[in-house]
Amino acid sequence: MSVRLCAVLAFALFARPESASAVPFPQALLDSARVAREAWRDGSLAARRGELALARAHLRRAMEAWPAQPVYALGYATIAARILDTSGVVTGLSLLADLGGGNDLSASVDLAPLRDAPAVRSAAARLAANLQPIAGSRVAFEVEERDFWPEGLAHDPKTGAWYLGSVRHRKILRVLPGGETHELVHPGQDGLWGVFGMQTDTAANTLWVSSAAIPQMVGFTAADSGRSGIFAFDLSTGRLRGRWLIRARSGAHLLGDLVLTAAGDVYATDSDAPVIWRVRRGSDRIEEFLRHPLFRSLQGPALDERERTLFVADYSHGILAVDLVTRQVRDLPSPPRSTTLGIDGLTWEDGSLLAIQNGISPARVLRVRLDAARSRISELEVLDRQPELADEPTLGLLLDGTFYYVANSHWEKYDPAGRLREGARLAGPRILALPLK
Repeated sequence: MSVRLCAVLAFALFARPESASAVPFPQALLDSARVAREAWRDGSLAARRGELALARAHLRRAMEAWPAQPVYALGYATIAARILDTSGVVTGLSLLADLGGGNDLSASVDLAPLRDAPAVRSAAARLAANLQPIAGSRVAFEVEERDFWPEGLAHDPKTGAWYLGSVRHRKILRVLPGGETHELVHPGQDGLWGVFGMQTDTAANTLWVSSAAIPQMVGFTAADSGRSGIFAFDLSTGRLRGRWLIRARSGAHLLGDLVLTAAGDVYATDSDAPVIWRVRRGSDRIEEFLRHPLFRSLQGPALDERERTLFVADYSHGILAVDLVTRQVRDLPSPPRSTTLGIDGLTWEDGSLLAIQNGISPARVLRVRLDAARSRISELEVLDRQPELADEPTLGLLLDGTFYYVANSHWEKYDPAGRLREGARLAGPRILALPLK
């Protein structure tokens, strides 16, 4: 899912760990997050009061407690520049560059007094280099409807058809191999809200869809606020086959993505509540499979080849591994001076994970290599980074050795009320194809 770049800052400022759970979890991660968020909050308040030296101390604490958060690195560099602390500027900018952040600092007012310092110039050059494309992919196909607002993508290997879901227009397009498109599911059909994750079950000729009501969709009403569920449609006709809705009075929910097991069970991640949901094959209800303190903004799920481990991306905490038998949750530590925050789509790939990371600028596609025990991340490899073609990538899928993904969603083009932002330029859905070596 993607309530994204603004959500990164919101989590950095205000997020707090959930209450304790009976399920074991890494307390150290929650403690570091708590320390960092509280320090960031205190530093932001001190900066507003003009107490810049105190703000710098708080922001340094935030950055050191949670060095994987790009917001903290840039914030620390910015406040250091305001008090002419060259060393602090270099420390923050260097960490941001290591994390993959790309920035053009040539017009930065805060950095102006220190811009000519050799160490600052060097760090700024590294950030500028991170804006350069790494062009691993090509355009697979495009759709002309400019305000479509794509998010999820699915494919039917039997017919070669592609399926694209619209967050804004609450519909699903079928794109045939020759490029012809038509609506498989019409706007708002069968109560469908914004369309997020999708997956095909070709054996059952079914398209599974996670859907949620958000203010940016056409026809949103206050009564729909926080509603979400899973829908199943016939792949050929678009006829509704089933609908599993979360109870309307159970709080706010947003099922942003889902995954289907070989046995026909569906797992869906909730971005607004700390829950993984499940629909068992043949069941007429959706059930809460797991609630956990580390779940803060769940995004893409991916099953390993044994379907024993469900890997989930949490926008605020990184990549987590869920044992589907014991229901224990592990966080996957990443190498020093790297980050797995801000990951949206996640796909299993023969012992590794393919990750779409749109919570860092510029957005990129990563191969996340795991160690032999699959207990930690051994390497993050940037496979694709094309700001012009893929400014807001979201979800993707692996097909015959090629990773296909939605390149240009519209989350940052509209404001929270669904109004097009001033100066925003829309383009129709663009799907990129990334051959994997």
